[in-house]
Amino acid sequence: MAKIINTRIAETKDSRIVYEWRNDELTRKMSHSEDFIEWEGHCKWFDSSLTKPTRLLLMCEAEDYDESVAMVRFDVEAKNALVSINLSPQMRGKGLSKLCLSEAINYFSIEFASVISLSAEIRSPNIASIKTFEGVGFVQARDSKHILYYEYTL
Repeated sequence: MAKIINTRIAETKDSRIVYEWRNDELTRKMSHSEDFIEWEGHCKWFDSSLTKPTRLLLMCEAEDYDESVAMVRFDVEAKNALVSINLSPQMRGKGLSKLCLSEAINYFSIEFASVISLSAEIRSPNIASIKTFEGVGFVQARDSKHILYYEYTL
C-alpha cells in the first residue's frame, strides 16, 4: 500500500520536535556538526529560519502515522538551493525518506519557481541519506574530505 505524504511549511509548534530529532545520537553522528545543540540556540535558529526569505523549512507528515515524520530544509542562493532532510528517528526504516524528499521538492519547486537546481552535501558514511537522495534523482558531482556533493536539476 502506497503511503501518502502531506507537506506543509514548518511552524513555531514544530520547533521542539525538530530540536529532538537534531540532537538524536545517530542524527548528530551523520550531520556536518556532531555537537549537541542547546535549546536556546535552536530556538533562535528555528525562529529566524521561519522568516528568512531564502530558507524554506517543510514538515512532512504521513497519513499512516499521527505525527510528523521529517523536516526538509532548502537554503536558496540565486538559482540553486541546498537541500537537507532530517527524518524522525522513530520513522527510520519505514520507507518514508524518499517520499518525503520527493514531495518536499515538488512543494519547493512551486514556491521557488526561479530555482533551477538543487544540491546536497552528505557525509560519506551516511548510506541512508545517499540512498534517499540518489533514489529521487540526485547525482553525485564530486567528493571532498568525506563529504559527497550531489546535484539535481529541476
